[in-house]
Amino acid sequence: DRLAEIVRRRLHDGFDLVVAAGGDGTVSAVSDGLVGSSIPLGIIPTGTGNLIARELNIPDEAEAAVALIAGAPRTRKIDAMRIGKRAYVLNASVGISASVIGGTTRRSKNRFGRIAYIGTALLKVLSSRPRYLVVEVDGKAHPYRAVEVAIMNCGLLGRLFYPKGPEIRIDDGHLGVWILSMKTIWDYPRYVIGVVTGWTVNPEAHFIRAEKTVSIRSNAPLPVQADGDIIGTTPVDIAVLPGVVTVLVSEKPAIVPEKGVPSPAV
Repeated sequence: DRLAEIVRRRLHDGFDLVVAAGGDGTVSAVSDGLVGSSIPLGIIPTGTGNLIARELNIPDEAEAAVALIAGAPRTRKIDAMRIGKRAYVLNASVGISASVIGGTTRRSKNRFGRIAYIGTALLKVLSSRPRYLVVEVDGKAHPYRAVEVAIMNCGLLGRLFYPKGPEIRIDDGHLGVWILSMKTIWDYPRYVIGVVTGWTVNPEAHFIRAEKTVSIRSNAPLPVQADGDIIGTTPVDIAVLPGVVTVLVSEKPAIVPEKGVPSPAV
């Protein structure tokens, strides 16, 4: 529960490397402790989603990930986002995804893996309704009636949910803000079909690039998730942190699928 605090304290003992073995939540917490440090992070992905590792082309198999770390590969400086006193690496959101994460137990994740999210997602989609939200990006306010607002630092998520949107990279110094509005229950299957087939997606989906700050306001408090954990409720303020974590990565660049084709890993 105090991973970032432990990492920050132990950095003064003269370590050359920090290794995080776990899922996105563990990697995110350890990254928080390394923000602003030149000491590199090695990742052994053993969680449910492992999106951060996939984004950085780190192998899923533990032995291969250890070999990558031991082989002293190149490093890559990645961005993060500051929410309160904590830094997050993957994404933050308000809406359906936060409800799904809040409604999926650790027991079901351990038992069913990624499939656990699907059942919860179906229930949340059927019961969701648009909320009035004000999304402020770099000082400019945008009002929406939306079912989802996601702030993404991960290209895999961006290509999955908004395949026709601008490219999102974990090291480009920006965040992608994705807003989805649904008017009727039939908009959900139409949107999913559009994403899978590469057709024109729901015209109510919007994308904004954030260079410095993002804030989300709502009439009533709504759950906020960041890197797979519920961290509180709206309002939420987010600051862009460019290139603040150094990660050991493979010499081979990550494979970027064509636009409109979701990554097989996701």
